[in-house]
Amino acid sequence: MSQDRRLAAIGHVLNPGVPPLVEPFPETPTAWAQAHALSWPDLPDRYVVRLIDAGVCEREAVRTEFRAARLLGEQGIGPAVRNADAETGVLVMDRVDGHPVRPAARWQALSVADLLARLHSLAWDDPSRLYADKRRAANDTVLRLTERFPRLALFGEALCAFDALRGGLRGLAVPQTLCHNDLNPGNMLFDGRRGWLIDFDHVGLGDPLFDVATALDSLGLPPRAADAFLVRYFGRPPTEEETARLELLGCLALLRYGLSGLSLVPEKLVPHLASWTPDDVGRPWVFERPPHEPLGRSVFRLSLGFATAGLARLRAEPAARALRTLGIGTDVTARREAARVGSGHAQR
Repeated sequence: MSQDRRLAAIGHVLNPGVPPLVEPFPETPTAWAQAHALSWPDLPDRYVVRLIDAGVCEREAVRTEFRAARLLGEQGIGPAVRNADAETGVLVMDRVDGHPVRPAARWQALSVADLLARLHSLAWDDPSRLYADKRRAANDTVLRLTERFPRLALFGEALCAFDALRGGLRGLAVPQTLCHNDLNPGNMLFDGRRGWLIDFDHVGLGDPLFDVATALDSLGLPPRAADAFLVRYFGRPPTEEETARLELLGCLALLRYGLSGLSLVPEKLVPHLASWTPDDVGRPWVFERPPHEPLGRSVFRLSLGFATAGLARLRAEPAARALRTLGIGTDVTARREAARVGSGHAQR
């Protein structure tokens, strides 16, 4: 069923006989979903419809995403779900009158800390890890591109660092909880009272401090606000071990977004972008798209910003200290060449 037909069908279900006003949200780098706002001129009802491209996502992954959206809507962590049909890839939620912010105010940061504490306490028996498949696909794309274009060696370095750091952190055997796993600024919305989490296409069991570390960085919190965030989340100051994990998971998040960003650039653009210069490096967490700039080029600049920042942070003293605290080998910061395609990376 086409996008227009799916929108018309859900509009008829919500308010039969009254065509809705449809407003598409701005285009995003991700190819598998598009969101639209639905409203009616003489009615108070306002919804967001998320349409999943069935040709890109597996049906079971869509079911998991929609199940998570319904659960978190019921818990007041995300918007309430009004309709969820994994067969057609249509998710309908209440529209939140909120916007992303960076840097966040103290009350906004504390609201997110409360949401994450609640999210990480929920029971979740779905074994699917939606983020894992996306991570593997992104990393394999990066491997192919770095082989073809030597000027993209920065991303090969980022990939090696990501794999080594991820392996070291997995060795800690941290108890896992339900995690959002994609807390970029656009997935945390704030109205005048509180925060909301949206977009659950990366959910799965994982280290809860990955969410915490990502939120701290993407909200742009200064040290005092970050300290208040952590005390609210834990109910106490973090331990030395928790502080070390947060530092390394912050590095991991930057590297992951750098790699996934490159994988979202249309391959036809890559030959024109591979000869990048330092002037092309964007700012992590800040998606800037000048007028008339192709979306893929904007995404590439952002991915450069993430990869550069992730490598620099991993090689700084706080990360070195965190590695020592957790007993993780300092070889994760070594400069290495990317593994070749076919080396078995996708199976790890």
